[in-house]
Amino acid sequence: MRGSALALAAIVAGLALAIGCGSPAPQRRALAPPPRDAATRPGPERVHVLQRGETLYRLSKRYGVSVDSIVRRNRIRDVANVPTGARLSIPGVRGKSRAPSGAPSGSGDLADVAYREAELAFGWPVTGRFSSGFGRRGRRDHEGIDIAARSGTPVRAAEAGRVTHSGWLGDYGRVVIVKHAGHYSTVYAHNRRNKVRKGAFVEKGQLLAEVGASGNASGPHLHFEIRRERKPENPLRFLPRTVPASQAAGR
Repeated sequence: MRGSALALAAIVAGLALAIGCGSPAPQRRALAPPPRDAATRPGPERVHVLQRGETLYRLSKRYGVSVDSIVRRNRIRDVANVPTGARLSIPGVRGKSRAPSGAPSGSGDLADVAYREAELAFGWPVTGRFSSGFGRRGRRDHEGIDIAARSGTPVRAAEAGRVTHSGWLGDYGRVVIVKHAGHYSTVYAHNRRNKVRKGAFVEKGQLLAEVGASGNASGPHLHFEIRRERKPENPLRFLPRTVPASQAAGR
């Protein structure tokens, strides 16, 4: 298990670059001219000039559209090198731009930090029974929480982001890793089946996988991690305190 934990940490460590951050113009071209075909413009559009530090995730939340639609509309080839000052067409905007909702009430003590740093509001990834907490477990560290659930139960994205890993990872079995805005990432392990591919953008609540018992697992459950600056943090410090009744029973 120790080797698998190191492999997981190595994968997450390679994700330090915030996806889609406004940055000085790169030498290679990250944007292609927007398409002229009206069929690619399903609804009203706005033009947004990317400011330093802005991300595609923040734009998607502000305007109420998906990251994928922004990427497709502007033919963005490299989401990590969208230059500051780029004029981005935002498709399908209805009415006024939608500002992100406030930090969730009743959340853990780090929820406000995640919202302030990256406008993130993590949600519970699965409905089930809370079975194991974060911290020391015998002679090793348990770097996430476990939620027991029936095999095949939907596992959903705790926040919007980009899938940076979808595949087998040692004792963790089938794993999905999602990179979020800022320096945050989430890990979903022991899945029966992964439903997303590496490179895909996902919205909060989107189906990622099915609960399983792959890898070193005694029964079907989700092992869930939240990592900040590559370091695993207790997910309960980010998640809403009000959880589904089926989870609360096991806490």
